[in-house]
Amino acid sequence: MKAEELKKGLIVSCQATSEEPMRESSIIGRFALAAEMGGAVGVRINGISDILATKQIVKIPVIGLVKHTYPGYWSYITPTLRDVESVYVTGAEIIAVDATKLPKPEGKDVRQLLREIKKEFPDVLLLADVSTLEEGLAAIEEGSDMISTTLAGYTEYTRNYEDPRIIELQDPDVELVRELAQRVNVPVIAEGRYWDDTLAIQAFEAGAHNVVIGAGITRPQIITKKIVDNIQAYL
Repeated sequence: MKAEELKKGLIVSCQATSEEPMRESSIIGRFALAAEMGGAVGVRINGISDILATKQIVKIPVIGLVKHTYPGYWSYITPTLRDVESVYVTGAEIIAVDATKLPKPEGKDVRQLLREIKKEFPDVLLLADVSTLEEGLAAIEEGSDMISTTLAGYTEYTRNYEDPRIIELQDPDVELVRELAQRVNVPVIAEGRYWDDTLAIQAFEAGAHNVVIGAGITRPQIITKKIVDNIQAYL
């Protein structure tokens, strides 16, 4: 697959952590199939078993990643060359990696990691998850094929501590999408707290090639909390 073959439109993130009721690979695969049936142009899947379950039943591109924490390091989205390899062998069309400026495991910086990935896996479509414009530009310089705003608002230096809401319910960083779209010539994917079509359209108007919606579609406990919070005044 080539980067230009990724259709413009919605990508659905189908993920569930260990404590969530939907934590089962077959369920994640069904979420992905439902997304495909609804018109999504791709899905974003975390974990080897979930990627394999999804690849068995969908035809749209899979953005694969593994969330792997290493002691002493914040970066956790496919943060090492070994993690990239584990996703690569699943056949995922695109691999997402943490491309923030934060140090990576094994003492590597982000530029070194991205260079090693492109050297070791020259045919991989590499999606750089960033939190700032500078990180996005650096990732492009090192050969990343796509940029996603996944980590905007999550890194310590981009967190909005003045907003009392949980991070998932805070506003997305549409301005970062706009800045990246104006500066790079690769697909810019808007991700991070995009809940619905209204927010998605804002991102497309800012220049996004794709918008990822996750919690707003596939995490029912957070959807429920959002609705409950919104009706508290009435109750």
